[in-house]
Amino acid sequence: CMDYASTSGYEYTETTSAQIGDGVLMAEFSDGTVTGSAWSTFVVTHGPTAASETAGCSASNLDACVVTTATEPTGWTGAGFEVDGAWATATEYTADEAGWGRTPSWDTTASCCGTSTSPMTQATLSLNGGCSVIYTAENPDGEAVAVQKSECLDPQSVLSESRSKMIWSSDLKKDNKVLFRLKVAADASSGIQCPVCDAVVRTTQRIRREMRTLTDEEWGKVTAAMWIMKTTSQADGVAAYGASFRTYDYFVVKHLVAMVDLRGDQAHFGPMFMPWHSAFILEFENALLSVDPEILAMPYWDTTLTEPSVFTEKYFGSAPGTGANGEVIDGAFKYWPIASNFSMGDYKNAAGETISTTYTGSKTGMLRGPDATRTETTVLRFGTSTYAYDPNDFWKCANLDSFWYDWYECVEQGTAGGVGVVSGSLHSGPHAQIGGKSGDDSGDFEDVTASPNDPIFFFHHADVDRNAYWWMHVNADKRASAYGYPTEEASGIGPYAGMTYYGQHLMDRMGDAWGFSAQDLGFSDSTDLQTNADILCKVSPTTAVYTYDTVVACLADGGAGGCQTTWGDEVATTTTTTAAATTSTAATDTAIATTSGSTTGAATTASTTGATATVSTTGAAAEATTQSSSTAETTTQ
Repeated sequence: CMDYASTSGYEYTETTSAQIGDGVLMAEFSDGTVTGSAWSTFVVTHGPTAASETAGCSASNLDACVVTTATEPTGWTGAGFEVDGAWATATEYTADEAGWGRTPSWDTTASCCGTSTSPMTQATLSLNGGCSVIYTAENPDGEAVAVQKSECLDPQSVLSESRSKMIWSSDLKKDNKVLFRLKVAADASSGIQCPVCDAVVRTTQRIRREMRTLTDEEWGKVTAAMWIMKTTSQADGVAAYGASFRTYDYFVVKHLVAMVDLRGDQAHFGPMFMPWHSAFILEFENALLSVDPEILAMPYWDTTLTEPSVFTEKYFGSAPGTGANGEVIDGAFKYWPIASNFSMGDYKNAAGETISTTYTGSKTGMLRGPDATRTETTVLRFGTSTYAYDPNDFWKCANLDSFWYDWYECVEQGTAGGVGVVSGSLHSGPHAQIGGKSGDDSGDFEDVTASPNDPIFFFHHADVDRNAYWWMHVNADKRASAYGYPTEEASGIGPYAGMTYYGQHLMDRMGDAWGFSAQDLGFSDSTDLQTNADILCKVSPTTAVYTYDTVVACLADGGAGGCQTTWGDEVATTTTTTAAATTSTAATDTAIATTSGSTTGAATTASTTGATATVSTTGAAAEATTQSSSTAETTTQ
């Protein structure tokens, strides 16, 4: 938590009445955990120092003031972190000592909460009249935040000093930024246990490489194998190449079935997006290698690189397609066929059973989305060949110090915890920009349900997987708690915003109408369908059968520290994050619930799914903000 202060340690420095403010943390969790002296604190910033005051620092001589800053302990938000002598016992304060601060109220007309003032000028922030707005040094006029009416709470109406205590470090006035931590033993009878990951740590991994680094011969092997998958029946393929063989269209149909599931999309618009697609790309890779093991690994397309272009005769062909109706008639996949006279009866799930789905083909009987009206029998593109994604944005998402859902929000819609992080969508951008058009008349890569029809799909999604792979690498301290992946009450985004259904949660089987068996993915001979938890366990940077060339390169350049420095450290991003439903692990017998939320005036409310918390940062003369370092980490029963 941070009590806003300038580099002098004073606030309201642009007025004639600069002063030293204060702030406290007060929280109550639904499992009974409350703030009090059992918590530990670590002071990050302190000032003005006593020495600088002796040297003349005062409200009228701010230039003489000095603020000291300590480095945040590495991995302090992790479940296995133990506090040391640098941490101190939290000090309890009364409301008379600290004050309740502001009492925000809901503005029904403007649909916003509270009125925030500047910690520098003491004036109401100009943006939106200060309502649902926070102050930042980068945006002194205010930065809008999303606040629901249910979150706009008077702290005195939901918190009580008879239950919880206002806490801070020992110096209420001068300690400006403080980390708080509490670990509580998990009760296995009342929580959802994270399964213990028993996957073997790999000593060797196949390396997925950027497609343009392949030699002509290597690229030719990839495209030849994909053509064999496209033109060989399932029975003939298994006979010739073994049990891992799949037809190309198998993947198009599997993607369609997941999307049109009546319970809700099983592969998109929620936290299951990446586990499902990681499994999907792995199954495709296994099929590709069954045709030609010399391929070694699935290549990826780095969308941040524009030279040489991939929209050439050697690679993907033109965008838009140069055929009369947008057909792609050049490139390694020219005249790539789209199945007509489609029959769902031609496909079975992993157990050899008929697949339960409403999908029966497009409106014209083709293997396209159910609403598609196009009749062309080859891949269509109506977009552009000039698409590129910002490399800084790629690494901002990959380097987030955050939880699983925050990472997914970042690559899907550019936000994390509701806060803007990047512009554009790493995942969706190429679909729209290259496929082109929309609705029932779109290009195949933009036909959302059947987008694997365009071979670009697999190379692009391997790149999105590369981002997730890196993110798991830099957030390895969260692995024991499944990276905060929701165990219950998950929520979708986009067309599924606010919706919770089977398939989204940690222990749910992925797209179980046509799921992924352990055998499908090469994990074992079992036909058991895999859960989201299984993928997080078995497709992590240390346990996956594959890695990426970028990871190999940076590990060779100084280990984990070298990775961070070599790849994107200059754009490493810390943002407001929200953990998902409480998870626990039998290995540590702890669970994590991290709280963060929107700031309104000098009071902040926040809640975590499963271990609901109300958090108030209050101050007698201070604005407050909640950021990643202000997350109150607890383990909940």
